[in-house]
Amino acid sequence: MVNTHILSQKFEYFEPKTIEEAVLLLATHGEKAKVVAGGTDLLVQMKMERLHPKCLISIAKIPALHYIIEENGLRIGTLTPFREVERSLTIKNKYVALAEAARSVSSVQIKNMGTLGGNLCHGSPAADSAPPMIAFGAKVKLVGASHERMIPLEDFFLGPGETVLISGELLVEVQVPELSGQTGSAFLKMARVSADLAKVNVAVVIRRESSFCKECRIVLGAVAKTPLRAKKAEEIMKEGRFGAHIVKQVSHAASEEIRPITDIRSNAWYRKEVSRILVRDAIELAWGRAGG
Repeated sequence: MVNTHILSQKFEYFEPKTIEEAVLLLATHGEKAKVVAGGTDLLVQMKMERLHPKCLISIAKIPALHYIIEENGLRIGTLTPFREVERSLTIKNKYVALAEAARSVSSVQIKNMGTLGGNLCHGSPAADSAPPMIAFGAKVKLVGASHERMIPLEDFFLGPGETVLISGELLVEVQVPELSGQTGSAFLKMARVSADLAKVNVAVVIRRESSFCKECRIVLGAVAKTPLRAKKAEEIMKEGRFGAHIVKQVSHAASEEIRPITDIRSNAWYRKEVSRILVRDAIELAWGRAGG
């Protein structure tokens, strides 16, 4: 029987108080170290003996990583829990898809502990925060002991459990650009139960002028090795006057772009069918919120 209640393995444990101290510890311990924030995934993996880090570096007591700031867009510290993202009035009013994604995350207990940065760094194709952030054109700030870099979140994921983070780097901030014009967004998710990971999740962001779509981003999760932008579908969305015929074409195109698999949560055929319906519904919601 697998132990799911206690941590039986031995490891070193550090609680840095600053970003500088944290990245120095990461540089010192290298591949032996794991960063822990809320611990809602990492500690579970350790209890199930799937991970055996020799060193844990907790960033939970670094206040400089915990914030939501509206400044030429949106800046969110990696340590910000989902409950705060869900309840932020700025996010509720302007970045609706992100608020909806935060609302869909498991239970209130997990929302209070689980962090935005942890959800992204886990590298899951089903991460609820990834599709809306990518759809909004977010970038992430990565800091090492002697460098920092900004990359589009769209390029952050490499595969299940894999990201572009290199040894010694820490994700410290997510930056979302200012929205322009008549912009609307929506996030939808299908799961076995409300507290489960997604079978499929979808985020759509649309900027419209009158009856025409000027910009569109459609991002799906749990349907490929990484969160996936449906770029062909996005182009179709801009080809003519908005209506049921366009929505049908776009949702069909999006379902053809994905690369779903069959696993414990769903099968590939179902994911394909659900993707088409969720994209359709998310487009209609986002369009309406953009001024329709």
